[in-house]
Amino acid sequence: MAHHCIKYRLNPDGTVPSFLRLHPEGVGGVFVVGDPNTPSPRDMVMVGLSENDDTGDAEIISTQADLEDYLTAVGADWTQPDPNDPENELPFDPVAAAQWVWDRKIALDAAG
Repeated sequence: MAHHCIKYRLNPDGTVPSFLRLHPEGVGGVFVVGDPNTPSPRDMVMVGLSENDDTGDAEIISTQADLEDYLTAVGADWTQPDPNDPENELPFDPVAAAQWVWDRKIALDAAG
């Protein structure tokens, strides 16, 4: 069974799409980007993993490099907590973020 890395939105009624894999390590609804041109509750684009080959109206991100490119573009001004100093923030690392997602996709694919 193939799982896909996807960009998705909530359903029109605000519920989570059935094609989303709610992974125990949190790859569902991460790296949220607002879309002011779309009414709520579909006004946020999120990254997640599909439950299986069904991706509904989501956009598939085909490769880890494509995910890195997307996160580089949308996360240019993001920050993340400094693991060594909780009082400090570091620039967002799109390469590490893409690797984190892709490692979980590979693990899901291997598990079947």
